[in-house]
Amino acid sequence: MIYNFDIPRYEKVVNDAIALRPEIENAVDKVCEEGYSNLFFIGCGGTYAHTLPMKYWLDTTTSKVEAYSMIAAEFLAAGHKRFSKDSICIFATRSGNTKEIVAAAKYCKEAGARTFVYVSNDNTPVCEYADYKFYSFAEDDCLCEAIYTYLNFVVGRFLKNAGDFPEYDQFASEYQSLTGYLVKAKELYDDKCAAMAADIKDLDYHMVVGSGMLWGEAYDYAMCVLEEMQWVKAQSIHAAEFFHGLLEICEKDTSMILFYGDDETRPLMDRVMKFVKNITPHISVFDTAEVELPFSEKQFRAIVSPLVTYAITERLSCHLEKERNHPLTARRYYRQMDY
Repeated sequence: MIYNFDIPRYEKVVNDAIALRPEIENAVDKVCEEGYSNLFFIGCGGTYAHTLPMKYWLDTTTSKVEAYSMIAAEFLAAGHKRFSKDSICIFATRSGNTKEIVAAAKYCKEAGARTFVYVSNDNTPVCEYADYKFYSFAEDDCLCEAIYTYLNFVVGRFLKNAGDFPEYDQFASEYQSLTGYLVKAKELYDDKCAAMAADIKDLDYHMVVGSGMLWGEAYDYAMCVLEEMQWVKAQSIHAAEFFHGLLEICEKDTSMILFYGDDETRPLMDRVMKFVKNITPHISVFDTAEVELPFSEKQFRAIVSPLVTYAITERLSCHLEKERNHPLTARRYYRQMDY
């Protein structure tokens, strides 16, 4: 039994996102046939954070696919010298009406660039500016499984068509059975997260550390969950940068949340762990290497590690909500007022 978790609902959300694969592949194939100059991943908050693993994946895999990750409001304010009508602009949004996302999609569309938009609420304002719309329903607690599935197929297909991911078809085929493994991952971490939540519920400062494919998830969890949904002070820090500042304010009552993935940056996380275990007992570890997955290649595990991390950290979020008696849906300011 997984605490406060509807398995059939979750399975439907993830499976519906996986079912978008043919649409996504057809769209990518079409723009590759037409030609393009580069990819622009554009988001804000969590949807920006989720593009960071995609940029890391491309940067460490290919020299043929040029890509940029942009915060929507900054992109609108400053532009980008490499953006043109030949760019492919990639968006994801749950609500479909986030002001910055809608404005950025409109800007890209009007500039003549082609737009990919994943949306969890159809017939919303952003849909007007989508050349290629991919819709499947999701809510906050399962949104990132849908977004990452969309992005994994988009990026994987671009890489395949560039000749840099010949294993894509095998990866995508094995991906089809991922849903059940994610449910098992939640089962594996549920009791662990209940204990973590009880341990850190009263601590007033949390450091979330990640690297490589999981840096974006560290950024997202600190900002979009701990700060936005739980109103606690949190800091995301890249493992490679931990020793250039934050180590000096790590104390015995500091909560350390460490994200271990399946990529080449695990030694950076080991260095952080070696230090913090001598400072604080409040160390919460999420390690995708512990999770059984349907993939035959290690590189496939690395690709899905952000999605897996999101799936298991959702258990901590759920137990923190209970332990702190603070609903994850509560907001004081976000979408409560004009700013």
